[in-house]
Amino acid sequence: MAKYEKWEDYYIPGTEVLQNRFNETDPVKLKKLEESKVRGRMLLLVQQPIRGNFDFAHMKAIHKFLFQDVYEWAGEQRTAPVNEWMCKGDLCYFPADGPIDTPLTNQLNKLYGELADKNYLAGLPLDVFAKELAESWCEINVAHAFREGNTRSQFIFFSELAKHAGYQLDASALAADEKLRQEIIDARNAGHKPSKISVFADVLRKVIKPLPSVAQEEPQGSGMILDKDPATSLGVDVMSIVPTVDGDAG
Repeated sequence: MAKYEKWEDYYIPGTEVLQNRFNETDPVKLKKLEESKVRGRMLLLVQQPIRGNFDFAHMKAIHKFLFQDVYEWAGEQRTAPVNEWMCKGDLCYFPADGPIDTPLTNQLNKLYGELADKNYLAGLPLDVFAKELAESWCEINVAHAFREGNTRSQFIFFSELAKHAGYQLDASALAADEKLRQEIIDARNAGHKPSKISVFADVLRKVIKPLPSVAQEEPQGSGMILDKDPATSLGVDVMSIVPTVDGDAG
């Protein structure tokens, strides 16, 4: 595994194209290859879903499964930039860990710990669930644990979290309505400012529905779908999510 101590270390030397298993230097071709591989992995999750505890290990398992064909660092927490916030356009994310300070790890432990303290949002009325989901989702996005692929991993993770809590994200509605699809991404990004998290909650409220009673036969509210191997089963309905997140950057 190569070391990524600086932001530029993730790029193919002399380019601004991420190092990849295809050794592809054309960013357009790489994007198409990545989208194709990740789409296929999402579909495979239907037959072989990933189980976990809704913690960072769970999120990493999802990311690794989705991006293992593309990046050698799939499932690995980013290690750059150190001592400065990572910025993409107008959005900035937590600094990576340095030899002494560990801002990203500390923040991730805090956020996933808070999610556990909230019983993984189980047992909440719809409006409260949307508010809590928006807050957790925005904060985890601000941490931005991975160099690339955060958005797609988050959709899988939070879709399953919603399912566990007795709700579902109507991703098919997002796929069918391009405006709404972009609205949810823009609202999540706007949620980097705490005062705007309520905007994201309002958008999520449009696509959250209670699960049919048949789908809730398994007990809800324990906060756990534990498995000794966090990379074996998740149970997320990715068939409806694939058109929504395929090709999203981040």
